[in-house]
Amino acid sequence: MKAAILFGVMLFAWLPGADAAPYFGLDGNRYSITLKDSDSDFFPQSAGGESLHIGERFGDLAGEIGYGTSKYTGNGNIDNLHLTRLTADGVLYLPVFGTLNVLATAGGSETNYGISSFARNVYQVNGQNRSSNADIPVLEGDEFGWRAGAGFSIGLDEFELRALARYQPLSMQHQAQNAISLDFGVNMDF
Repeated sequence: MKAAILFGVMLFAWLPGADAAPYFGLDGNRYSITLKDSDSDFFPQSAGGESLHIGERFGDLAGEIGYGTSKYTGNGNIDNLHLTRLTADGVLYLPVFGTLNVLATAGGSETNYGISSFARNVYQVNGQNRSSNADIPVLEGDEFGWRAGAGFSIGLDEFELRALARYQPLSMQHQAQNAISLDFGVNMDF
């Protein structure tokens, strides 16, 4: 429900305005999760993936909505982590010189997470040994929270390269304290 409200608010805010510049972007991301009790065998502490976003820039301000997914897949003995996010962010561009900008960003994120454990079941059929593998859910849920960060961008004709670091409180059912992400991406005007 929170995600639907967030999407509705951003869709209304995204309505075309005077002198607005719409864009879409693709980011590669890396998340690092700070756990309360560090136990990496059961709770992976990092994940990587990609995210897509659309936005509109009004001078030195921009608003964007996005969807991203990050995952960590172990080697069979370590558990798997999956993060999926629906985001809404505001971005402030502070020109430094030329096309280089310092960025400040703040917004919200609906984060869906899941952690699973690897299991192997060995059994016999007609005297022959067989085995099956499965992921067993250990922890799952979703959270809505704020996030904020900073970074820089370099504008080039019809596209922009950017890097952002963000902080987000994330409890994962009281197992974690926060998540820090690092995003590298490109925005293209349309």
